[in-house]
Amino acid sequence: MVEQGLHKAEVTGSTPVPATMKKRILSGITPSGSALHIGNYFGAVKPQIDLQYDNEAFYFVADLHALTTVQERGVLENNIKNVILDYLALGLDPEKCVFFRQSDVPAHSQMMVVLGNYVTFAHMQRMHAFKDKLQKGAVTDTINMGLFNYPILMAADILLYKPVAIPVGEDQRQHVEITRDMAESFNKKYGDILVLPEPMISKETGRVVGTDGERKMSKSLGNVIGIFEDEEVIHKQIMSCFTDPNRIKATDPGRVDGNPIFIFHDLLNDDKAEVSELKERYVKGTVGDVEVKERLFAAHKRTFKDARERRNTLKADEEMTRRILRKGAEEAATVANQTLREVYETIGIINSLNKK
Repeated sequence: MVEQGLHKAEVTGSTPVPATMKKRILSGITPSGSALHIGNYFGAVKPQIDLQYDNEAFYFVADLHALTTVQERGVLENNIKNVILDYLALGLDPEKCVFFRQSDVPAHSQMMVVLGNYVTFAHMQRMHAFKDKLQKGAVTDTINMGLFNYPILMAADILLYKPVAIPVGEDQRQHVEITRDMAESFNKKYGDILVLPEPMISKETGRVVGTDGERKMSKSLGNVIGIFEDEEVIHKQIMSCFTDPNRIKATDPGRVDGNPIFIFHDLLNDDKAEVSELKERYVKGTVGDVEVKERLFAAHKRTFKDARERRNTLKADEEMTRRILRKGAEEAATVANQTLREVYETIGIINSLNKK
């Protein structure tokens, strides 16, 4: 199902920001390799991208974080390219935000080295990612330090840009909290150098039901409707959608509420009059599932037509994508390097022997 209010979020416990000022936010995108589907898009990607309009937004592809699980060169390269193309195609606008690759700004790794000295080993052992591995049967000998240190790199990602808010799901709240802990530990020793960010948690989590009508849409469950796959694949996915299990014939009255095909129409179909008409006919038993699904397929094509074309253009012109990432990395580095310099000067790495 889709819960309403996907775009509403709250910054819990943060200092009020004047209405005339834009909040600086930071959001990381992990190149997992999974092809995006409409559940990803409406539940997470679109709300994430929409933040660029009302905030000073920094978005980065967390390619260094991906190394914890992806260590095959070709796979990693493909994952990185796909997530960049997907987000740019779906509306991430480099003129309205700063979009860059984490690895293109060395300050992330440099800041991580510093922050590792302001968190304890015991604290790191309590982090979810590490504990989850142990609970799933992994032994410490098999857990790489990249995973163990993941929260420290994430803290570096955040603190370099001094954002006031980090849009995350509830499951990521702990990462923001440990980031605050490191910043507090640093500030307690040296003064108010680092900004303590607040988690920006959605009041209502967007959850899109899968084509099976029961579970959350998930690639691993095979109950998805894709976005950038071949149209034949998407058509097949839509035509396989479950509808009303109690409706045997097209002339039987059908149930609209909770019916996956109509949930998808409400999300995708820009022709609301058509959606209303289909619902009315479905309840009366004057329209069949095939027609409802074909209309959904047509709506899907309309909704993602521009995104599919943009993605094809970017894929064909790799230099355009490189220019976008270079510009983003330069803008990000300007902010990140200033913070790193402040930190280095504060702790004594920059001193009379190397200060310019």
